[in-house]
Amino acid sequence: MSKELNIEVYSKDWCPYCKKAKAFLKSKGLNFTEIDINQGDNYEVMQERTGNKTVPQIIINNQSLGGYDDIINLEKNGEFNPLIGREVKDHSAKEWELIILGAGPAALNAALYAVRKGIDLLLLTKDIGGQVINTSEIDNYLGKAETTGAQLIYDFWDHIAKYDVKTAIGEEAVEIGSRNGKKVIKTDNNKEYVTESVIMATGAQKRHLGLKQEYVLSGKGVHYCASCDAFLYKGQPTAVVGGGNSGLEAAIDLANIDCQVDLIEIQDKLMGDEYLQERVKNSENITVHTSTKVSQIKGEDKLESVVIENVKDQSTKELNVDGLFIEIGLIANSDFVKELVETNEAKEIIINAKNETGVEGIWAAGDVTNIIDKQIITSAAEGAKAALRVNQYLG
Repeated sequence: MSKELNIEVYSKDWCPYCKKAKAFLKSKGLNFTEIDINQGDNYEVMQERTGNKTVPQIIINNQSLGGYDDIINLEKNGEFNPLIGREVKDHSAKEWELIILGAGPAALNAALYAVRKGIDLLLLTKDIGGQVINTSEIDNYLGKAETTGAQLIYDFWDHIAKYDVKTAIGEEAVEIGSRNGKKVIKTDNNKEYVTESVIMATGAQKRHLGLKQEYVLSGKGVHYCASCDAFLYKGQPTAVVGGGNSGLEAAIDLANIDCQVDLIEIQDKLMGDEYLQERVKNSENITVHTSTKVSQIKGEDKLESVVIENVKDQSTKELNVDGLFIEIGLIANSDFVKELVETNEAKEIIINAKNETGVEGIWAAGDVTNIIDKQIITSAAEGAKAALRVNQYLG
């Protein structure tokens, strides 16, 4: 029986990790009080109570648990349920009809369609939300005008919470094998999950530049999520790598908080949507460098500067910036099945019109696959399609 709980979440509106934390609590069927750190002295009180300056901060019955990553680690290690007076349930102890890997639009819509068909399913995911969680502005998802990726994912989880969808959050699939005609999914904490069918909706992750100091300075000036970390650089010089939609949005976000932004694109023109390009061109805070790449990242304990190189004449220039945001595309999260299913050069899983992978009992959906259009709404639709095909398969 659950004990009396007082759950408090210190957060702010635009914070993606705050939405992820709240979505996790929703997935547990937990009620909580949200405290906006921008109101009154809430930020100072949060620091006094938790000893931390970042959001979210989660407190249960006056016990500070930390941020989003902290509660996910507690869940992964079986330590969260005891804090809320619940038994730790080992979902690897039974066989499932379907296991869905992932927690973005494709995975969540697959779960919605599958549970409504009466399929006994488990949603297994390392993280909540997928890459969409970091999208600062969405205005092309029907019925959700002028929302954010974080809010949209929260709304998805709020919908899923109406159904009895079992979850294993914080665990990462590292291998899929077979045993006695069933699929066996091994995870990073040495558990094995047995299922009749699998939908892979593991999405994609940010592509890196591959420069030496990029990894050393990650989180120390080098970032991959402007909507998460732009606020750290208010009024400071910054640079953004990437002229697609994500890069343009990052540059606009930074310019809006009085940053001087150098926008770097290796192609000879920006590649993002026209309306975003217009906003970039009309901003006095953004300087665009096309036909240009980052050749060096400098700094030891923190970012100090980046060296950019014109790819046509090899001329170089050093930019003194405090923050570097890398937005150069995605790479599919499929490494753990590359010997099992067919993939292309981008590591995308090749599927047919029925979301089949060529391996019986395994379907794939969303940005981990070779679908051409990488959009939130198409990923959600692909998840629904895959779930319907699984329903036919299970009979």
